[in-house]
Amino acid sequence: HLRICLLHAAMLKKALSGLEALSSRPGLPGLKEASSSPTADVEETGRWHYLVTDASGIRPRQDPVYSKGSKEKGATRYPCGAVLEIHRRRRSGWTRWLGLEEGKWLFDISPKDRKVRMVEVEMQSGSWHYQACVSEVAVLPFPQLGQTASRRPSVPIQDGAVFTAVQRVRPVVGRGAFVRLHELDGWVLDFADGTQILQRCQADGDEEPLSPFAITAVMDEHGNLDDEEAEVGEWRYIVLDPKGVTLRDRATYDKSAKLNVRVEEGEIVNVLERRDGDDTVFLRVEGSGGVTGWAFTTQPGLDSFLRLLEVEVRQFSWHYQVTASKGCALRKRCSLADSAKAGKSLEKGQLVNIRRRVEVGSTICLGLADGTWICYPKDQNPPVDGPLEVHKMNNEEAEITAEGGVTLRKGPTELSWALTNKVLLDGSKVLAIRRAYLHGEMWMEVMQLGGLSGWMLACDLQLEFDLSSKPGRNR
Repeated sequence: HLRICLLHAAMLKKALSGLEALSSRPGLPGLKEASSSPTADVEETGRWHYLVTDASGIRPRQDPVYSKGSKEKGATRYPCGAVLEIHRRRRSGWTRWLGLEEGKWLFDISPKDRKVRMVEVEMQSGSWHYQACVSEVAVLPFPQLGQTASRRPSVPIQDGAVFTAVQRVRPVVGRGAFVRLHELDGWVLDFADGTQILQRCQADGDEEPLSPFAITAVMDEHGNLDDEEAEVGEWRYIVLDPKGVTLRDRATYDKSAKLNVRVEEGEIVNVLERRDGDDTVFLRVEGSGGVTGWAFTTQPGLDSFLRLLEVEVRQFSWHYQVTASKGCALRKRCSLADSAKAGKSLEKGQLVNIRRRVEVGSTICLGLADGTWICYPKDQNPPVDGPLEVHKMNNEEAEITAEGGVTLRKGPTELSWALTNKVLLDGSKVLAIRRAYLHGEMWMEVMQLGGLSGWMLACDLQLEFDLSSKPGRNR
């Protein structure tokens, strides 16, 4: 009996661990291959610099494919802090594949878990003078994001002391730059946690503006970033974090600024303002009910990962027909997670009007007029077929010509679920509302005065004009 109980306990533990893994699975998986992706951008060629930010380093791959087989066997990892020269770039979902001159490939954001592995930087070598704005600084052995003064041992210096910088590395996204100081034999971040640490000295008689690396921060009375160069406009972002995002009352990481407003994974939000932070971009998000709050694109710290991604929402009005044998589940937001299900589904053969289309990672999302979504992976057969030929009629008068009458249907399909108890007798007068040419047959949506409406085959209807020169069931 004891052995049986232990066996049952082990099986239960295994089952619970499986459920836990399933519940934490992201509802928006990434694209793992760039070369064969039909949505991948045209390859860019040029010269860029990228900083390795992953503490474990990053291993090159033979091809721009995220798989064990694509890893370069026996290759040495590029360490954290290394600045690499990139000559080719390919976009695939939220991942940008980066080609080295020798033909190897790296990536900036992991397709698997959205972890930030590399960031684009501007790199310069020369000789500049910087003045200290504080009495102690954190000296780093190499440029490393997330290593702020609070996380590194500080070196005491004299406030106002002047140092010579021989190299500068500035992330394209974010505030501040890493400068390599000759006197300290290490790297110092000139701006961190809202504090100016180093200020570039301006040479006597030099009327040229300060380098963009010397960023002066302006703080308001609440310690909030007061950046006059903030972008104001309108953009669309989607939440990628499976745990969702809690908005804040100001552009800060401070947890005490959190609002009681949460945006779930897969929700598409309007962004009204963008501001650069230390290692990220702060977004002023328009929430439900007109409430606005702040979020950020990447989680700060050593294990940085992508939380919100800018997306293109295509607007149109197309008709699709459900083709999946078991129908198609509707979702409240753009996510394949079970929690995103809307609790209702579409039947096979049902006709739907699609108003929006979004592609994110390896997922395609089609938006219906009522705000629900159809979501499916790109590498699987889509559950719907379209766009289809569906046209409005001008309420043309018509007459039922089928002997024995016609039973109306809920949709343009001969499947049993679509049958209704509405019957139109031979010779009945109707108005034609819409026509749809689907899979070699012409269907017509008709209506009688009094609200009786539904779909029927056009061959059982006589209009004032012929829809097609095709005989029989195709008219």
